[in-house]
Amino acid sequence: MPQLRKFFLSKPETDGSEAPDESWRISRAGKLFRLLTAFAGGALYAAALPPFNLEPLVFASVFLLYLVAAESHWRFAALAGWVWGLGWSLFAYQFLREIDPAVPYLLAPVISVWPAVWAGLIPFLKRNTLYPLAAELGGFEEREKFLQSSAAFGRWLCFAVGSAALFTLLEWTRSRLFNWNDLAVTQYRNLALIQLAAFTGSYGINFLIALAGGALYAACRTGFRGPGLRVLLAAVLTLTLAMLGGLIRLDREKPVKPNWFPAVIQGDISQRRNANTNQAQEALEIYLQLSRDALAGKPKPEILLWPESAVPVPYRSTHSVSFLFRIGLQNLILQSGVPMLIGAIDFEDKLPGSATPPGMTNSALFFNHRGRLRHKYDKIHRVPYGEYIPFRRCLPGFIVRMIDMNRDLVPGADYNPIEVRSDVRAGTAICYEGVFGYLTREFARRGANVLVVLSNDAWYPKSSEPEQHLANATLRAVETGLPMVRCGNNGGSLVVTPYGRITQVLTVDGPEQRPELRRGRGVKTLAVGVEPSPSYTFYVRHGEWFIAVLAAVEAVFWLAAFAGFKKRKQALLDAIRRPGAGS
Repeated sequence: MPQLRKFFLSKPETDGSEAPDESWRISRAGKLFRLLTAFAGGALYAAALPPFNLEPLVFASVFLLYLVAAESHWRFAALAGWVWGLGWSLFAYQFLREIDPAVPYLLAPVISVWPAVWAGLIPFLKRNTLYPLAAELGGFEEREKFLQSSAAFGRWLCFAVGSAALFTLLEWTRSRLFNWNDLAVTQYRNLALIQLAAFTGSYGINFLIALAGGALYAACRTGFRGPGLRVLLAAVLTLTLAMLGGLIRLDREKPVKPNWFPAVIQGDISQRRNANTNQAQEALEIYLQLSRDALAGKPKPEILLWPESAVPVPYRSTHSVSFLFRIGLQNLILQSGVPMLIGAIDFEDKLPGSATPPGMTNSALFFNHRGRLRHKYDKIHRVPYGEYIPFRRCLPGFIVRMIDMNRDLVPGADYNPIEVRSDVRAGTAICYEGVFGYLTREFARRGANVLVVLSNDAWYPKSSEPEQHLANATLRAVETGLPMVRCGNNGGSLVVTPYGRITQVLTVDGPEQRPELRRGRGVKTLAVGVEPSPSYTFYVRHGEWFIAVLAAVEAVFWLAAFAGFKKRKQALLDAIRRPGAGS
């Protein structure tokens, strides 16, 4: 503890109200040490995510961020938060190097802005909410004495709650742009804790993790005694109650008897966005043959699922393989009488003579047992820089040419589920969409009783992206209380229960130890229990109510901080104006 105080906090040896010797802490070596600590803290966050899944490390990660940020000037704190973000994102997003080696290193500095903003605000919040005016004016020794007193418990608790709320709100804003690998994802295998998502969404889990980090900082700052220790115990109790509630929910789980039998077709086709005719035809033949294999198996499936962009040409176009695509699909359905739900590139439906040509869409197409296209869902939440370029018209031409992937897909707008059977309504998400809670919630609100995710992780044949994708998507099943069927191109074809259990994995030969990580070509008919009219979870009924509560808490917290700042400023001005103050 003395060494920790020397490196981060204030040295204990002081005389009266004299400030401690901070020469080492503000030296270049001291600053570098703290920045390296922040970077290591971010790396611990990455280690808590797939593929390492060292879940408890996320608490240590957030604690180290608090430790560096709260004991620094706001400028250095912001820098430390940014460095912490680099330690997290450089490792957590290494899978993006499979698109281009430079992508993780271009993305990391941008993603790191969010923790930098949080860390830069923490010193102001700490100084203006943690210390009463009398302690602030009494000097260093009075401030330290107050922090150890029982009267400081309420202020420590408010600081931990307010700073955790701020962290969670910033994560919520980040999710609007790039919703991947937030704090809650580290706990996707902790079934007891993630049940909280059915009530608060995943942000309730984020908040508890951030709260635990702040409480651990409070305990450390007070030497693990007095008010700081009580705040830590309160946070541990809150986490324990959340997990006990999750265990009770799991204990009350009533499995639904399997009544829907979809077959997932996993073709294991390499990334072929710009496929030539031979490559496109090969992909089509592979998926048609695998579909025949599934139809010949036992039990016979009642619907065939193909992943996102299974065949790398548009379903409706003049391309020669597109013609074979339509004919092959029709023949397969008419011969078997089994409907299909497939991921495919398609075009907007427009009337002849429209002023603009139809835009390209990333779609899910449902064909009934007669081979008729009965429903078309167009991907709503597109991948930025992968499926469209944000602010294309505002960017310089050389940047557009560097990042352009030769297409700007048109977004869909229809959240209505696909009725694949009279009593089965599939809220269908395409790949990246499956990680967005607002989207799956809207599917549920509009009557979906099962979630279907058609995915294609062929961009990432060797990295941890498929497991991270699965981890992010698992929380959506818990939030909505609906089973999730995932159909992937090269892995991750499985069922996630409404309680977050990963089951019925399509396993193929592979070197990985865990079956959900195995990749390859295969088919499997899944047995899914689908309730005709499932009960809405609290999250589905009320949406992001928890974010609204946190926003209100944060508003009060900031009002208190500004009030404290104003009082402190006025007291200092009064002291300066007092006669004899300068003598």
